[in-house]
Amino acid sequence: MPALTTEPAAREPAAREPGSPQPAPQQPVRSLQRILAFRIVLVCLGATVALTAYVAAIYLMDLAELRQRALAGMAASVVEELAAGRNPALLPPFRDYPSAYGVRVFNRRSVENRKLVAEVNPHLLPPLTAAGGTESDYDITEGLAVRPLGADDGAADSWIYTDHFDVKGNSYWVQTVMAGDPARLWWGIMEKEVRDHVMVPVLFLMPGLMLAILLTIRRSLEPLTRISRRAAGLTRAIESGNTPSPLPVAGLPAEVRDLVVAINGMSASLDQLFQRQKQFASDVAHELRTPLAVMLLETARLAPSPERESIADEVQGLIRMVNQLLRLAQAEDAMLRERAPLDIVPAVRRVCEDLADRAMARSQTIEFDAPDGPVVVFGHPTLIEIAVTNVLDNAIRLSPRGSVVSVSIDTAGTVTVDDSGPGVPDADKTRIFERYWRGDTRRGGSGIGLALVSRIVRLHDGAARVEDRPGGTGARFVLRFGPPPDRPADTRAARLRRLRVPASLH
Repeated sequence: MPALTTEPAAREPAAREPGSPQPAPQQPVRSLQRILAFRIVLVCLGATVALTAYVAAIYLMDLAELRQRALAGMAASVVEELAAGRNPALLPPFRDYPSAYGVRVFNRRSVENRKLVAEVNPHLLPPLTAAGGTESDYDITEGLAVRPLGADDGAADSWIYTDHFDVKGNSYWVQTVMAGDPARLWWGIMEKEVRDHVMVPVLFLMPGLMLAILLTIRRSLEPLTRISRRAAGLTRAIESGNTPSPLPVAGLPAEVRDLVVAINGMSASLDQLFQRQKQFASDVAHELRTPLAVMLLETARLAPSPERESIADEVQGLIRMVNQLLRLAQAEDAMLRERAPLDIVPAVRRVCEDLADRAMARSQTIEFDAPDGPVVVFGHPTLIEIAVTNVLDNAIRLSPRGSVVSVSIDTAGTVTVDDSGPGVPDADKTRIFERYWRGDTRRGGSGIGLALVSRIVRLHDGAARVEDRPGGTGARFVLRFGPPPDRPADTRAARLRRLRVPASLH
């Protein structure tokens, strides 16, 4: 037969405690640092929006300042157009809104010698000469002024701004006027103020500030990170049968310290509960063994009959269940007392040889494949033999007469048992290792044997699973045992040697 292979240990699914409910689908879990960073970004964005709103509100409360800035901007644009030799009347505010914006430009610095050089929408501006006067009578005063307009002007009032500019040897007096602001020139003023006083400082200061905050948060969360790593070891210690070590509380903040103290108390209570449970199961098993042995002896004294055979079978089943309960209770204690690196190949071979008589009685053959060299795992040899015995015994019992049961080991410490029995339905694959559960295809057991197998494998930092046998009917049981602490799992392809254990071995 071809060499049997198994998946690498790194691809094994996570083991589930027998009897526990199906786990919910995993949701993405974000770290506390990432959550805080995201919230800090949101706070900074909110602060930026609030600061923008504040600056806008300040300027909106001072309309005179906004109008002066808008008129000053128009005046500067007019001077730029004149300096470039273009007509300022073509600027968008004057062209698109002739009833709202106007401009008048004089040259020469001296007011007495001024000369009008440009004028756009003059109906919005004061007349050049007073009644009976000359052009020089027109007053030019720098700054912002509000001029009430009469009914003939078509508006209630207007804002006039006057300023002086020296450009390329020319001196200009510019008067700009607005009656309302349909072009929303104030929006450009607001945009510039927000950009200069909010956005630019935020872009320069916020990244450094956020980095400093994130580094501070990361350093502040270091105690939590250390505690989380130590807390992960609590579960491994309990699953491996070890007494969990309390989490350190030194140097923790008060809020985290209270949480750690509560976890330590819960861990200690849980360990005491497990110890009492194991002791209770061991005591009950010990107390039941003697009465059951007496019952079996008394049954043998009865006259041969179908009833006697039925009673004897039931008592034998009870004895097997009590023995398995005792082994289940003693498994964790054995792991605590004796745990060391060991070669798994001789232990599995002994199981095959011990069950050869049972296979011979059913005209079956046990095939055993193992690497040439040792396969070292970390654990207890007797417990490993118990786990493999339970699986192999089921395979022999459920496979038809004359069939072949295959047992193989790979270099990663994985034991695979293939049988030719009825197999395990997909719906039962996740429950077959639960305590006291028995599927329809595996009748006659106590529901403890495979639960004991799963527990022993978990005590060896491994996992047990069942799947369909490739290429035919039957089931494949895969027991993955963990490697020693100082050696990573070896997932390289193994060259296997085949040992046939025939029915005539003994």
